[in-house]
Amino acid sequence: MKLKLLDMSKLTIEQINAIDKALWDIEIRFLDIRIEMTDHAATAIEGMEGNFNANLRKYISENKKELKKNYSQFRMNASIKAVKLLFRNMLSFRFVAILAFVYGLLFAEYKYEGLEGAMTKFILLSAFALPVAWLYFGYIAFTRQKKQFSTAERLLGCFGGLAFVFCFGLRSAVDKAEIEDTSKLLYYAFIISFYIMVIITYRFLTKFYKSRYQVA
Repeated sequence: MKLKLLDMSKLTIEQINAIDKALWDIEIRFLDIRIEMTDHAATAIEGMEGNFNANLRKYISENKKELKKNYSQFRMNASIKAVKLLFRNMLSFRFVAILAFVYGLLFAEYKYEGLEGAMTKFILLSAFALPVAWLYFGYIAFTRQKKQFSTAERLLGCFGGLAFVFCFGLRSAVDKAEIEDTSKLLYYAFIISFYIMVIITYRFLTKFYKSRYQVA
């Protein structure tokens, strides 16, 4: 994979990619973070005298601990950014519209077949849709290992499994709760809408970072 970074006129593309590979080898996984770190590493190595490969090995050896520490901080910042963006999107008109649409579908099913019938169809749909979504994102992660972006992937890491927990883990408690059927429908509509918003936000972040870093 060839990186397109900032102006590094003293380094060749092969040398830039060598820095990227060295960072990958010490488990700096997210592409956007590697690009930023490659930029800093290239600047430091440019100022060193001698053979590039020897200088690269020396730079990684001397800075490995600090690089991994910074990577952990970058990941934490990415998680915070993902949370903020997701909840900002959930306060948008789009989320309200999705929630209203999903609730309307569940309510129509409820009026036709009652709560049990509506919930059975919901659970069957969730049991199919959630594993399919996870398989899809797993496939993307496997085939694009070196092109994953921090905020997008941390979003899935933070929230990808919550819909499953809320759908199945808390279903019994919700069904037994002494609340109106319409409130139970609203709960399930919220979970579906939440998961849809996670996917929408993930796609937005992926497209944003691809455009920013010019990644195919």
